[in-house]
Amino acid sequence: MLRLLGFLFFITHTVSAAPDPQVSTDLSLDKLKYRQALEQPKATQSCQTLKRLSQKSTFPTKDVALLRHAEYCQKKNDWSDIKKQVTAPELQKALVKIQFKDHLKKKQFRTAYRHYLKNTSSIELIKSEFDDLALKALKTNLTKKERSQLRNKLHKKSPRFLPRPKKSDYLKVAKDYRRVRNFEKALYYYRQVINGKGFTYHQRWYAFKGARATYKLERWSRMKKYILSSKQWANFLRDKYKWSPEMTKLHHNANIEYIRTLWTERGQKQAYPELLKIEKEMRGRYSLQMIYWLKGRMAEEKKNFKEAEKWLAKAAKERAITADDQQRVLWSLAWNQRRIGQYSKSQSALDRLLKHKELTFFAKGKYLYWRAENWLSMKKTDRANEAFQALADLDILGYYGSLALRKLEKKFPKPERPAENSKKIFSFFNSQQTQRLSWLIDIGELEVAHNFVRQNLKTKKSWDTEEWVNYFELLQKVGAFKSFFYRYHTLPPKKQVAILKDYTYLLYPRPYRKYVDSAAKDSQVSSSLIYSIMKQESGFDVKARSFADAFGLLQLIPQVAQKAEKRIKSGQYKEPEDLYRPNVIIPLGADTLKHLLTKFKNNFILSVASYNASEKAARGWVKSRFNGDPITFIEDIPYEETKGYVKLVMRNYIAYNRFENQDEEFIFPEVCLEGLQQFK
Repeated sequence: MLRLLGFLFFITHTVSAAPDPQVSTDLSLDKLKYRQALEQPKATQSCQTLKRLSQKSTFPTKDVALLRHAEYCQKKNDWSDIKKQVTAPELQKALVKIQFKDHLKKKQFRTAYRHYLKNTSSIELIKSEFDDLALKALKTNLTKKERSQLRNKLHKKSPRFLPRPKKSDYLKVAKDYRRVRNFEKALYYYRQVINGKGFTYHQRWYAFKGARATYKLERWSRMKKYILSSKQWANFLRDKYKWSPEMTKLHHNANIEYIRTLWTERGQKQAYPELLKIEKEMRGRYSLQMIYWLKGRMAEEKKNFKEAEKWLAKAAKERAITADDQQRVLWSLAWNQRRIGQYSKSQSALDRLLKHKELTFFAKGKYLYWRAENWLSMKKTDRANEAFQALADLDILGYYGSLALRKLEKKFPKPERPAENSKKIFSFFNSQQTQRLSWLIDIGELEVAHNFVRQNLKTKKSWDTEEWVNYFELLQKVGAFKSFFYRYHTLPPKKQVAILKDYTYLLYPRPYRKYVDSAAKDSQVSSSLIYSIMKQESGFDVKARSFADAFGLLQLIPQVAQKAEKRIKSGQYKEPEDLYRPNVIIPLGADTLKHLLTKFKNNFILSVASYNASEKAARGWVKSRFNGDPITFIEDIPYEETKGYVKLVMRNYIAYNRFENQDEEFIFPEVCLEGLQQFK
């Protein structure tokens, strides 16, 4: 008990001189009780704690406790009285949100809508939430003007609610139904465009495309219709594509997508004849780059790398359709030339890629790494080692920089992390502001603390590197990781590089340490892996939500979260919004990782790939594409998103392990690459 009290006293940031030890101890216990109350805010004991602290004159943030008690515990609130007691500027946004929730809870939808209109910058509603509010508010006695304005807003945001949509609205209506996963309604409107009169060929082409996209969302249950709709889309302009260059382009694009669909779902045997058909139609009319690229990739899948190189070389000579297509073709060419031992030709393709105008830093690392591997394969060891060293120096924190250091059999340099200095991050504020802010941080009110920072601190272009670092540490302290990453990436490149070089740890924070360490212990999944996934999934944004309805720090969809909850029986997960709470989602995400690691016998690559894609896809890739070298296998993962995801999570994992072992030099963790052979 004495040790606990000592720790709590240590973390208390008060600036009053020589505080009474007993008062400090009481306040430290109050902080602890408050944080515990926030973890289960609706529990009876939590409500009692919040009420007691809201009435305690010596509790410095009693106004915050009052606000939370009103939010979670009160059935009836006197908002005029609460507003008199909650006057701090940093609490106003929270107050507005809580009032809005209270109106919804009481089914006061007209009042809620009016409140929302006055405070749209504070009340951030996603599309489905706005739709729900609008429909309910329209059933109340709004004024004629309010009703008209709200209907217009609703119809613009969600055209599926148009009572009598015009023909010109059908595509927008269909797309809206597709977004809310009402597939039958979406298909109904797409069919109206496809089969109806008065629609242009462009509109009908996009309707075919939309219908295919609709079936794709549920393709595992309606696979035949997904493939059939792809075929119908591909055939739509078959007798019209010669009418204009634009029609030719649309016909080409639809057929390329159809062929890729057939290849993925039914195999090359069915896809290749369609490829020959579109090649014949496009010859002399349109670039054959993507057609030749697909021929090369199909030959590659058959491990006929010489044939692949032939077609990819032809693709590289064709007119580029887009800059991305050109990079895709040149990379595939360089990759297959390397496979068949044409290292000099592979170098030439890589050199062309390195001169590309729209080259990302990540792509540059990839091309430099494989160029160095080519030097090694040509037995030009010195030149290869120079190239590996140059890449390691350029990108020691990156995936390819780490691989380069591994290739050189060198240890990573010790990461330097200066001791945290609270005085520096609070140096932007006076003593009174510092006390208020530090209390908000200590009691876990990070969103309010972030509002405090935004209202009391303005950034300056004239800041030097150290001032920016202090500001960034402050943003992380208040949990504003989304703001941190945004502000960091808007700095001039030279300042970014200076921070990256000397303050690397800033890009690999460890928030919610208590929950992560606890989940790591329970699941037997390392905290470094949990953080690596968290960084890549959400950038530590607690409120992150994807288009696929994945929630929170570890981006779990509700169905996956439910399965994890059944396994761990935490009792904390009741509804999707619970996934926004770190103490709920972190154990569920860690258990999901453990579940995958168990299935894949602790194999890093396949477990991480499955977290992003699916277990079925990962097993299929390793059976068909693994040929002994795990680095080559990662490069051969066919889903671009998953391929990048595996690389970036591995990068994160290496960095987190380096910082975890910062007192010693670190070697590349071979566990990241081991164990694929058993799944071949």
